[in-house]
Amino acid sequence: MKTNDEIMDIFDQLKKEKHLSISEIARRVGMAKSAVSKYFNRTRNFPLNRIEDFARAMDVSPEYILGYHAGYIYSKEITNIPIVQTLSNNSDVVAEPNAQSYYPTASFNLPIGELFYFKMKDNSMTPTIPEDANVLLKFQEDIEDGQVAAITLNEDPTLLLKRVKKQDNFLLLLSENPDYDPIIVTKDTSMQIVGKAIRVSYDL
Repeated sequence: MKTNDEIMDIFDQLKKEKHLSISEIARRVGMAKSAVSKYFNRTRNFPLNRIEDFARAMDVSPEYILGYHAGYIYSKEITNIPIVQTLSNNSDVVAEPNAQSYYPTASFNLPIGELFYFKMKDNSMTPTIPEDANVLLKFQEDIEDGQVAAITLNEDPTLLLKRVKKQDNFLLLLSENPDYDPIIVTKDTSMQIVGKAIRVSYDL
C-alpha cells in the first residue's frame, strides 16, 4: 500500500499536468475547498474511501493512483475511438466510415465521458503535440484557464487545437510553437469549444 505522501505526490503531478486548481478539484469531488487544500498541503491524511472520487476527478483509475497496474497489467479490451477533424453544420461529430477514421485504444484507464481523437496536421503545438500525433479529447463545452482545447472559429467546422488563456474581456488562443501568432477572441468572435485534450499518442 502506498503511503499518504506517495498518493499525494501522484495527485500533485496530475494536478499540475491537467492544470487543475484546488477549487476545481473540490468542485468535482463535492467537497469543501479547505478540506481538499489540507490533503494537498499534507496537513490532513488523504481518506482512502475517497480515492475513487478523486481519481475520477482527474480522469484516471483508482488502480493508477494506488499503483496496482505498475506498468505490467495491460487491458485486453480495445475501444475504437473516432478520429475527427471537422464538425457538421449541426455541430454533431462526423467521421468517415472506414478503418482509418478510428484509433484503437486500450480501454484501461480511459477518462469517463464521450471521447474522440484529433489528428494533428501542423506543427503549431510542438513540442507538446507533434505534427501527425493523435490527440485524445473529451467532449465538453467549458475549459479551464491554461488547458488545451479543440475549438472552431467563425463558423468554420475545422477543429483547431490551442491552449486557452482567459483574460478580463477576451481569450487568447495560444500555440506552443512561437512561430504562430496568438489568436485574440473577443465577444464579436464566434468560437465554440468542443473538447479538452487529455493525452497524446504518436508513432516513433
